[in-house]
Formats: sequence, C-alpha cells, structure tokens
Amino acid sequence: MAGPVISARELSLVFQTADAPVYALSKVNLEVEDGDFVSFIGPSGCGKTTLLRVIADLEQATSGAITVNGMTPQEARLKRAYGYVFQAPALYPWRTVERNVGLPLEIMGLDHAPERIERNLELVNLKGFEKKYPWQLSGGMQQRVSIARALAFDPKLLLMDEPFGALDEIVRDKLNQQLLELWDRTKKTVVFVTHSIPEAVFLSTKIVVMSPRPGRIIDVIETNLPKNRTLDIRETPEFLAIAHRVREGLKAGHSYED
Repeated sequence: MAGPVISARELSLVFQTADAPVYALSKVNLEVEDGDFVSFIGPSGCGKTTLLRVIADLEQATSGAITVNGMTPQEARLKRAYGYVFQAPALYPWRTVERNVGLPLEIMGLDHAPERIERNLELVNLKGFEKKYPWQLSGGMQQRVSIARALAFDPKLLLMDEPFGALDEIVRDKLNQQLLELWDRTKKTVVFVTHSIPEAVFLSTKIVVMSPRPGRIIDVIETNLPKNRTLDIRETPEFLAIAHRVREGLKAGHSYED
C-alpha cells in the first residue's frame, strides 16, 4: 500500500528577522492521501501559505520532517512532482495562451507539447482561446490558463494558493464548480489555500483549520460530501454543519480577535 502523498511531522518554521524571530509554523502534523482535496483555512498570517510553500520547497522548515510522494520537498521539486498555482495568474503578456501553458514544457524539453497544451486547455474549458493574449481574457479566464499551465507536465499533486481570492463571488462560484469537475476528471491530489469557509467546505474532502501565528493545526475536518456536488449543496444541513464546525475551530484559535 502506497504511503501518503504528503506527510508532515512536528513541522516548525521560524523566520529570523532584524527585530525578533517570527514563528510562522509550530509543530504541524498532517497527512494528505492520494486523491484528497485538502483546504488550508485560517486568518491572514496564520501560516497556511507558508505551509504550502514548505511542501513546494519554496521555504525550508526549521525543524520536524516532511515528505512529498515519499521524497524530500527538494527532491519532489527537482522531479517536478507537483504543479503550483499562485494567487495571481503570473502570465507573460507577450505570450499567447497556448505559449503560456506550454512554457513548462519548453523549459523541460518535453515531447508532444501541442497535444498536451490542447488537452489541458480543454480541461479548463478554454478550447478556442489558444491564440488570445492574457490581456484579452477576464481575470477568471487568466487564472484558468494558470491552472492549465500547472497541469502541463501532468503532475500528480496540484498546490493552489488562493487562486480565486481576487475574483468576484459569481466568477468564484463558477470556477469552484469547474475546479471540482477538473479534480474529478484528473484524479489529482489537490492542496488549496483559502480564506473562505464556503469555498473550503464546497471543494474539500478534508479541511485543515489553522490558528493565528504561530501557525498550528486546530482541527482537521473530513467533509464526506458527495463527490459530484453542485452549488446547491451549500443550502443543505450537512454543508451548514461542516461550515459551523470550521467557524467554531477558527473561534477556538482566536481567529476573530483583533
């Protein structure tokens, strides 16, 4: 039996600054299984993005241990074991949609780039926009290009740092639904950072509730909602009960204090 995709044990991270040390993460223990959709939720500064960046080897833990697909984060990064979607699309304005999506393939020298690009644009419902430039697309469409780019080399793990945080609620709802459909079709493992309780509950198989700095895990909630769900599920007692538990976890971690 394969082990967890991500395993963290007593993981801590302290940033050394000129004034005083900043304790970003404190003794985080977490396992993410193959095929999970896991959301990190908590207030600004709670360490959820920092934890995502440790998984991606963009930050290094001060103590504790973490593995990604059984490897160190550095080994996983070098083997391109994950795709990363940032808060902003970070697309090159002088490159067309297809050339933005194909950039990782160019860098890696992978074959069959046109077929891969076409397949991934279909996954994010952007077939027909290959020759457009980023400035010709809406914010939501730009973020979908960013997701297609992260999927370009078919990683098993997708790391997403508040990809829809800057979008209006209507667009966000639509992209949430499309992301669930993409997750179901691709069978990826997804780790997703959000500030939104409804978004976390709607998308996730597992919700990790984090405290303010130093970032600690307050609760890990299994949602057990049906996989093929629509936005209407947000009105059901089951959904509202999970959202209530997330909210109570945030209160217990003093996330609503000034």
